[in-house]
Amino acid sequence: MHRSLRALLLTLAVAGAACSSSSPKESSDGAATDTATDSASGEGSADDAGETSDAGDTSAGSGADTSVLPPQPDRPRLDSPTPLRKLSEYAFFVGPLRDMRPNNGVIGYSVNAPLWSDNAYKGRYFAMPEGGQLTPVTDGDEDWQLPVGSIVIKTFYFDLDRTTPDEGPYRINETRLLFVTARGIVAETYLWNEEQTEAVRFVAGTRINMQVIGTDGASVNQEYVVPNKNQCANCHSRSDEIHMLGLTTAQLNRESLEEPGRNQLELWQSAGMIAGDLGDTALLPAYDKPFVSGSLNGQARAYLHGNCSHCHRTGGDAGVTGLWLLASVTDDYRLGICKGPVAAGAGTGSLHYDILPGFPERSIMPFRMSSVDPEIKMPEIPNLIADQQGLALIESWIAAMPPVACNEVNEGSGAGAGSGSGQ
Repeated sequence: MHRSLRALLLTLAVAGAACSSSSPKESSDGAATDTATDSASGEGSADDAGETSDAGDTSAGSGADTSVLPPQPDRPRLDSPTPLRKLSEYAFFVGPLRDMRPNNGVIGYSVNAPLWSDNAYKGRYFAMPEGGQLTPVTDGDEDWQLPVGSIVIKTFYFDLDRTTPDEGPYRINETRLLFVTARGIVAETYLWNEEQTEAVRFVAGTRINMQVIGTDGASVNQEYVVPNKNQCANCHSRSDEIHMLGLTTAQLNRESLEEPGRNQLELWQSAGMIAGDLGDTALLPAYDKPFVSGSLNGQARAYLHGNCSHCHRTGGDAGVTGLWLLASVTDDYRLGICKGPVAAGAGTGSLHYDILPGFPERSIMPFRMSSVDPEIKMPEIPNLIADQQGLALIESWIAAMPPVACNEVNEGSGAGAGSGSGQ
């Protein structure tokens, strides 16, 4: 069982000698990008970020840190009119930044069906202005609303020794922020330095090389892509507006990481953080946890929701395909069962249906999930490693569907497999 995020990050060890950051190969439009800094805009290389921090400390949380930290605010800074240059300047966390100990008013949270990101762990937090409240939407799929001035924080970090899962050492690569403004949501990325002491605002995107010990004990190089600022919209854009991902009832309705045994939403409700009364959380929607608990159908549908539905829904980048992968979809054809592709090409693998019930090897969906070819792979986001565990789940789900003759199934009639409770 995974330990809490805080316990994981308290054991963070630096592996700077084994990891290096390189210039990005291409931007989203195919043009070469430059990682040179622009001091006027606050953008910069993460390598100069340790100048006012505890540079050189390699044992976070171990008691070896003898540096003197400057006084820190007792609440995060949420009122800056422009993005701050350094992550530490927001005061989201107290103590050494890499320990990720939340400041007052910074709330850690978890989701039921997380997005695969090349084996990354994620630390999720949000901060609201004092007295602010979350406005819930209880139908399960739609985003909760945060008050203007709020910031959502997500840090991506990696276990560098996978022979001992959840024990480290770890490397933090990036922290992404979503700012709730009066004009909508604005995304920013902060790139961590090699010393793991600071992160600096970074808009160009880059690639990071990490030396990782795999589960078989072999040392391998893993490349990780930090997207550029414009690429954030690839997942977060819906109907030409930036949206949150994961802050929905069915994702948040789960056990708290901070207080195991307590429901996350109930804790927030009792703390006055939620506007209105949620009622009994047992009656609210909650996704099954892929690879952890729930039925095969529930886990597969939750996995597809968490990894695919940001695009495959009305208003999403792939909404026009008619393949909609929200967990709430009940139309089997829209879910891909006996549905043909909207365009021919390498992405189909010469297969005829997104899902051919009973036959994962003849279905386009797992074919695309198994690929890392940019012309084929799904999701299209810059993953460089296919999620083998997720692929096996979706293949098992399709294999368990009763076979049907797809040429006899009309649009909207359903194949009787995707939404049934028996899977």
